[in-house]
Amino acid sequence: MKSLKELCLSSERAENFSPERLRGLEETLIQDHRSDLPWYLRIIVALGAWWASGFFFCFIFVLIGSQLEHQVTIGCIGVALLILAVAVGRQPWGIFVGQCALAVSLAAQAMIYYGFVNENHHPVGTVAAISIGLAALLYVAFPSFLSRLMTCFAALQVTLCWIYAPGGGDIFSGTLRPESALSHLVLFYWLFHLAALACCFLRPRHSVLLAPLGYAVVASLAAWQVENLFNVWVLSTGISSTSAWIGWTTLHFRTVLTALTLFGCSVWAAGGISTLRENAPLFIGLALALMALVWIGSGGVLLSLLFMLLGFSLQSRAILGLGLILFPIFLTYYYYNLNLDLLAKSGVLIGSGAVLLLLRAALNRWLFANDKEAA
Repeated sequence: MKSLKELCLSSERAENFSPERLRGLEETLIQDHRSDLPWYLRIIVALGAWWASGFFFCFIFVLIGSQLEHQVTIGCIGVALLILAVAVGRQPWGIFVGQCALAVSLAAQAMIYYGFVNENHHPVGTVAAISIGLAALLYVAFPSFLSRLMTCFAALQVTLCWIYAPGGGDIFSGTLRPESALSHLVLFYWLFHLAALACCFLRPRHSVLLAPLGYAVVASLAAWQVENLFNVWVLSTGISSTSAWIGWTTLHFRTVLTALTLFGCSVWAAGGISTLRENAPLFIGLALALMALVWIGSGGVLLSLLFMLLGFSLQSRAILGLGLILFPIFLTYYYYNLNLDLLAKSGVLIGSGAVLLLLRAALNRWLFANDKEAA
């Protein structure tokens, strides 16, 4: 077996490989070999790092709580620890050190929240502003997939909490936003999620840099839709679930936006506008099926279908698995919804079966027939 030096020198461009460059390549291969651990060893090392960091920071929090009385001091210590964690995390020192830096970063962020959030002056708005700032800063400064994913997801959910908080203040204070302002904020935020999802995943070339943000948006959309099932925000703010404007904006128009996004993703996954023109009847049937789902108000089913389509097209097991998990949840919720009688549910089941049979016939006639002829 030839060595790396022999392979490089025997190639057609051997004059481009200087001794310094060869030594650099050999060192890189050695480092990659050392870091190429099996997945179970990676998990064990990561768990050990979090375990060690947890004990250390429990001691730090107890020490700070017993000796320091001012919140601002704790926040300043959190800023210093965050800078240290980012500096260490940027170095290629292995999984253990990287996970320790991530744990230190999360603990430092908690100290910053505790130190700089005033309970008497719009705490939810302050937390939202700090979370957005930290997410943007750490996304650039701390090149860790988990750090970017967790900070972006936290920023999205805290911002959602601020939207439903009355006037940007305490969410349980009892003073509500005007319904028109709340509906516009909810609509804009749902549209922002869908736009961010498209920017992160539907580009011609999938960007590794935007992948953590894309997964955070997917997780935030799923969490928000699940929260809607249990009326988390409606119950916490005291908003009447029978309000016509709020109900239409937060349910039907978001469902319309999700259906349009799903249709656009279907066209993108199928090959673009040219495929749409060649198979217009199929896409017309898809549009009619999506219109039916919008009409019956199955926003959660549409979102899970969107995740499954994205996961299959991008070959992402995480997004595909999330869609497969959410689909039976939303379908079961819709089936056992007491606002619909058995006659309406029976009609939906019959219509769904008829649509699937027609879709199968159309696929056999226009799509699979062409594939058989080409074979």
